[in-house]
Amino acid sequence: MTTEQPTATITTSNALAARELEWAKNTPELLSEHATINHGIIRTRFPPEPNGYLHVGHAKSMNMNFRLAFEKLGVPVEQRRTIFRYDDTNPDAESPEYIDSLRRDLEWLGWTPERTTYSSDNFQTLYELAVKLIKKGLAYVCDMTKAEMEAQRDLAKRRSAAMAVGKDPDAEAPIPSADILPGRNRDTSVERNLKM
Repeated sequence: MTTEQPTATITTSNALAARELEWAKNTPELLSEHATINHGIIRTRFPPEPNGYLHVGHAKSMNMNFRLAFEKLGVPVEQRRTIFRYDDTNPDAESPEYIDSLRRDLEWLGWTPERTTYSSDNFQTLYELAVKLIKKGLAYVCDMTKAEMEAQRDLAKRRSAAMAVGKDPDAEAPIPSADILPGRNRDTSVERNLKM
């Protein structure tokens, strides 16, 4: 006869920590401002694309974002919030049927989001921010075809692999054209980028 032992939740402040990137660290001032604004509330988000029905992978993600992440970090129940965000950025694959289905399944599984948002609600803001970056010379418009992007990705991988083993990337994976790497519009004028 076997008896099941209850499982204990292990709480640790670094349970969900990833590698630390120096440039991505928040300053103490920013962390303090964040704490002041959010009053100790910790938020996660569940962002499915409304292009199909929920599956097991979605259930795992929901569990992580509505429960497990908070438990692992020791967040009190009253300070837990999850945003249900429809990642509706591909209108050709999405439909109201899937949007309604995702909402019903979320409710049926017992999860209650703080609020529901749609990525598409931010398109105009994102467009305006992109224009600002282009005007500052910090972004450009890419008009590569799918085949060109695949060639660029393959070339970048081969060059990176060569460097990782101490080989000359120009010998191992020569750049066939500036149109591929860094890309034909990388050094294009602000004016031309804004017209594209």
